[in-house]
Amino acid sequence: MPLKRGLQSGSLWDSFGVDMSSVGEQLRRAREARGLTIQQIAEETKLKLMQVEALESGDYSAFPAMVYARGSIKSYADVVKIDPTPLLEQVKEELQNMTSESSPAYPVVKQGDFESLFWRFFLAVKTVLPLVVIALVLGGAAIGYTYWKNQQGKDPLITLGSGRYQGATQAEHVVETLALPPLP
Repeated sequence: MPLKRGLQSGSLWDSFGVDMSSVGEQLRRAREARGLTIQQIAEETKLKLMQVEALESGDYSAFPAMVYARGSIKSYADVVKIDPTPLLEQVKEELQNMTSESSPAYPVVKQGDFESLFWRFFLAVKTVLPLVVIALVLGGAAIGYTYWKNQQGKDPLITLGSGRYQGATQAEHVVETLALPPLP
């Protein structure tokens, strides 16, 4: 939501060369002056069409963080050949004014916010998932190494038993001891 300044275009400030319109309005006017469409700006800046429209309307919620909005404003300004520095300063002022206004105690979800929330969640998963996989691989390797080390100290012949032959059926009560080979 762009902030409305006290004085609009066509006022005394325009005669001094001071542009009191919002950043989005300035970008839109520069685009129209160059004869470019929103689609051309989106292709040139590698932004989504929705994000370009959001910049022109002054709605920065289409971006996951303000750093992306500032970078997009700079890219947009470069394409339409205007200096991005005053625009970025004005965005900073607009945001300070917006945060100083009272906000509701609970967040208000707008229609476009669900897509923004989805992309924020996707980026979080995209960042955390490789870390979880690495942790699982390292944990599995540690458990495997511990098991292998424990097996190294055990006698493999311990499970063979006494060496006594017992018959094939229980009916046979013949217990026979196998002879050991002679010692050399």
